[in-house]
Amino acid sequence: MKEIQTATPVQQNVTPSAEDNLLYVAIKYKTAIISLLVLLVCMGGGVFFWMQHQQKSEQEAALQLSRVAPLLDRGEYRTAINGAPNITGLKKISDEYAGTPSGNMASLLLANAYYSIKEFDSALRVFKSVSIDNKDLAAAALAGTADSYVGKNQLGLAAEAYQEASTKAENTVLKAQYLTHAADSFLATNQLNKASELYTKIIADYPGTTGAALAQRSQWRISGKLK
Repeated sequence: MKEIQTATPVQQNVTPSAEDNLLYVAIKYKTAIISLLVLLVCMGGGVFFWMQHQQKSEQEAALQLSRVAPLLDRGEYRTAINGAPNITGLKKISDEYAGTPSGNMASLLLANAYYSIKEFDSALRVFKSVSIDNKDLAAAALAGTADSYVGKNQLGLAAEAYQEASTKAENTVLKAQYLTHAADSFLATNQLNKASELYTKIIADYPGTTGAALAQRSQWRISGKLK
């Protein structure tokens, strides 16, 4: 009698379906997934409350800024910086509401106030810390940095900062104005060729602006001195 051989079971390589994999992951990591969902919900709520907080902070900062503005109009810069009874100073507004539009504007005004009372080091520090999305206001901060360097008689650094301000600005009049200041800084340090190059650029790129008119006048003055 012929021995009946038992067939060797055939092993099948079955690839689990995507649904199977998903079910496996869901079962194995159930606790982690639930925790993640809870975290996401909490984060969503956190973002909402953060946005609410930011909106409230901006309203408060704008109100504080409106109260200090008359001091700046009257040239009472030290009081504007430090505050007065019932008026929060620019320094505190800048610190407490940093990151809000009005808080950032307070920083720009604070730097300008320091510059106005000739505290150039303080002005430089604040101008450099200003963070504003609006390109013309950001350029104004760079120009303020340059003005402060002029106050410290560091005209080479001033020229560089003015050129950065011109590049950053979107307004054509401001671009020409800042570039003219840069050229004037080179002129003041007797770098006539660099000054002339910028004056020529201003005249060519920004015709009809006050900066172009001033550049033309300065170019005539130094034309006989160029090598």
